[in-house]
Amino acid sequence: MSYLVTGGAGFIGSYVVRGLLKKEENVVVYDLTPEENSIQQILTKQELNQIVMIKGDVVDIIQLMNIIKEYEVKKIIHLAYLLIPDSNRNPSLAVKVNCQGFNNVLEAARVLELKKVVWASSAAVFGPPEYYTDEYLADDAPHHPVSVYGACKSLNEYMASYYFDKFKVDNVGLRFTAVYGLGRIRGASAFATELIEKPALGKPAKVPCGDDTIDWQYVEDASKAILLAIKSKKTKTRIFNTRGDLRSIKEAAKYIQRLIPGADVTLKPGKFGIIWKYKTRRIEQELGFKPEYSMEKGIKKTVNILRQKADLPLI
Repeated sequence: MSYLVTGGAGFIGSYVVRGLLKKEENVVVYDLTPEENSIQQILTKQELNQIVMIKGDVVDIIQLMNIIKEYEVKKIIHLAYLLIPDSNRNPSLAVKVNCQGFNNVLEAARVLELKKVVWASSAAVFGPPEYYTDEYLADDAPHHPVSVYGACKSLNEYMASYYFDKFKVDNVGLRFTAVYGLGRIRGASAFATELIEKPALGKPAKVPCGDDTIDWQYVEDASKAILLAIKSKKTKTRIFNTRGDLRSIKEAAKYIQRLIPGADVTLKPGKFGIIWKYKTRRIEQELGFKPEYSMEKGIKKTVNILRQKADLPLI
C-alpha cells in the first residue's frame, strides 16, 4: 500500500513525508513544483531517494487517478493549495486549485474506493472575534471567512462532509493555525519566517501584524496531527480544530531578542483579522492529538536548525 501526498514537496508536506518514511511506508509525492520547494531542505538525500516524486497538478484528475492506480495508493494526504496572499491576488486560480483540486481528490477516492483522505483546512474559515459570542470556538462554529483562501476552505469543508454522507468517502479535515518552522516560504504564516529566520542569520526583520495574538503551531505538531488522522479509524467528527500555543507576536519578538541579543526586529502595526481561540477537545479525544511545542521551543529549534545549516554557533 502506498500513501499519496499531494503538495508533498511543500512546507507541511515535507514533514509529513518524513514522518511516513520513519514509519517505513511507501510514499508518492505529487506536486506542481517539486524541484523548487521545501522538501529539498527538509529531507536528507537518502530520504529523497526513498520516495517517488511526480510533477503533477491536482486540477488534472486524469493524471491524478492514473498515479493512484499505478502506485496502488490507498490513502491520500491532500496538502496542495494556493495560499494567502496568492489566493487573494488570483481568485479564479484559487477556486480552480483549492476547490476543484480538492474535489478531484474526493472524486478519485470515491471512484477508486480509497481507504481514507486526510486534508488541510484552515482557521481562515473563521472571521473576526466580533462575529462570535464564545471566547473559544467549537469545531462546528459558523464560518465568516475574510479571504478568498478562507472561503475556499469553507466550501471544501462542506464538500468533504457531502462526500462522506453521500458516497461514504472516509475523510478527515484538520483546521491548522499559524504553522511555522524551517521551510515555510509562502502563505500567511510566512511572517514567522521573517521574524525567526532573518534574526537567526543576523539580518534585520520587518514583521507584519505586530499587534495580533495568534496561535503558534510548530510544523512538527501539524505533521503529527496529520499522521494520527491518516492512521485513525473512522472518526465521529469530520473537521477538527487544532491548536498550538496562543501568544502575541510581541512576545515572540521579545523572545527572539532575548535568544539573539542585538536582533533587529521591527513590528509593523496590524492584525490578521480572524479569531485565534479554538476548542480542541474533540481532536484530543478522537485522535489523541495534543501539541508538544510551546512557542519558545518551536522558535528555538528553528533558530538552531538554521544556524547549524549556516555554520553558526547554536544557541
